[in-house]
Amino acid sequence: MRVRPKRPAGENALLAALPSIVHERLAASLKIAHLVRGRTLYDLGSAADYVWFITSGIVSLLILSEDGKSVEAAAVGPEGVIGLSGITKENGIAIQAKVQISGTALRIDIRTFRTILQQEHALSELLFEYTHTLSAQIAQAVICNRFHSTEQRLVRWLLMADDRVSFNPSVLTHSNLAQLLGVSRSRITMIVGSLQKQGLIGCLRGRISTLNRTELEAYVCECYSSITQAVGWYLPT
Repeated sequence: MRVRPKRPAGENALLAALPSIVHERLAASLKIAHLVRGRTLYDLGSAADYVWFITSGIVSLLILSEDGKSVEAAAVGPEGVIGLSGITKENGIAIQAKVQISGTALRIDIRTFRTILQQEHALSELLFEYTHTLSAQIAQAVICNRFHSTEQRLVRWLLMADDRVSFNPSVLTHSNLAQLLGVSRSRITMIVGSLQKQGLIGCLRGRISTLNRTELEAYVCECYSSITQAVGWYLPT
């Protein structure tokens, strides 16, 4: 992937990287959408009716089991886009997209987006590159979920969230993290308690925030570095 300057905070990285003429054409059809924590943008087996360019907040891409258990395959923030599977002819999606940290997005209906995509090579090329990056993140998450400890995975998620948003302790709970990591809430509570005693994170009424990034990075596995390198140019300055 070619190197581009990092995006300014408050913008979507993909839109900011487009040639101005393509951005203007796309912008005419984009509408602001509020992303409320807990909202499902599209569900398992459904078809995506819109494409969302995230401008703030985080959306989790979740894989679900038949008994309702879930684990996060990837997290998407202002560096990325949600709903690209809707441009294919497949009827169902194998992943659930759920807002994890509230924010905003610029939304476009899938039919209009398909038309623009067919006519704008710069847009299709950029999205191809981004899809490659997202696939790399999903592959790394598979390795992390299989081989690394829950503590390492938890710290990875907190650091990645801190990279993408101005982290707010009111937006993340033990239950949220348990769902994302596919473990019990009691396990999360135990790890959070340990990290809190060390002064690495803050926890108020079950809601978590990062306090000491330097020390947290000593806990995290190499997956954090691998994912960060892949999405680095998308992140804000």
